[in-house]
Amino acid sequence: MTRHVPDESLPDLAEGRGPDADRAHARVCAPCASRVAEARSALELARRAEVPEPSPLYWDAMRRSVGRRIGEERRPRPIWAWLAPAAAAAALVATFLLTTGRTQAPPASPAPALPAWSALPEAEDDTSLAVLEGLAAGGDGLAELDEGVGVGPFLASLSDEDDRALAESLRAGGKGGES
Repeated sequence: MTRHVPDESLPDLAEGRGPDADRAHARVCAPCASRVAEARSALELARRAEVPEPSPLYWDAMRRSVGRRIGEERRPRPIWAWLAPAAAAAALVATFLLTTGRTQAPPASPAPALPAWSALPEAEDDTSLAVLEGLAAGGDGLAELDEGVGVGPFLASLSDEDDRALAESLRAGGKGGES
């Protein structure tokens, strides 16, 4: 057998008890037999020692002392108990950063690089507005011609250059025929 007697079994073997396998091994193994003999002599020495029995007051005092220490012992806090203080600290930090972090107004957005573009001409340069105004005045047609209001008087007042420009724009838009 290659396994020696464990230290935990030595007191039992010294008193003649213990597992049969350990007792059999201690009989044939010299190192284990000497360890059992040392344990046996230590037990006999302890039995011969004169130790006075403590008074009954000692046991009462010891009981009270142990009870007091158990009561004073700090009980472990649950792991989630630290969440409330941590959340409060995070709220304070966030409030501080949000209220004191910005002392300047945010920068204004940059001006556009290009001016806005429109396909329509400026109102002062657009001759078609006068045509639309004449059409909008509408009415009885002949009565308007007499009064100088409407499309007829407008067309009559156009210069040759304006007349050509109107004809070209009507052709380009597919609205009219040839003039």
